[in-house]
Amino acid sequence: ANAPMAGAAGATMANTAVPTASGADLKWTAPSHWVAKDASAVRKGTYTVAGEGGEAELAITAFPGAMGGELANLNRWRGLPQFNLPPVAESELATAVVRREHDGLKIGLVELTSKGTPAARLLGAWVPYAGSTWFFKFTGPDALVAKEKAAFVAFLDSIKPASAP
Repeated sequence: ANAPMAGAAGATMANTAVPTASGADLKWTAPSHWVAKDASAVRKGTYTVAGEGGEAELAITAFPGAMGGELANLNRWRGLPQFNLPPVAESELATAVVRREHDGLKIGLVELTSKGTPAARLLGAWVPYAGSTWFFKFTGPDALVAKEKAAFVAFLDSIKPASAP
């Protein structure tokens, strides 16, 4: 949430205190080869996986509201320093986001690859739930994150409300 956010006035979220979501939670099942790290005040969960090119990390956060909406969230990730990709227009959102739906949840999935060296990849998803937006941001070396894509999608498919059986 501390990444720069492109806006009409060049607004940024850097160094801005952002409240984290409280209330109803989501639950999930992580792949067995992902290593769980301790949660923090901001993160609902963190996982890492080592492999080709180093280590990839999944950061799980949740914030109240829509956090500016899908376009703002996609462009916030595109603007991360390791990607430095130009923002996309609203008209490009339909082709940039893969839609998934299960257990009453609507998931938006995006994939970004940097042009830099070493190349980085981001698999990201947002899940609106109970008045908050949950973010699942998996970043790391290009080849490693690409290799873990199927595991990440299976992870997304395991997400459900904590109250679900």
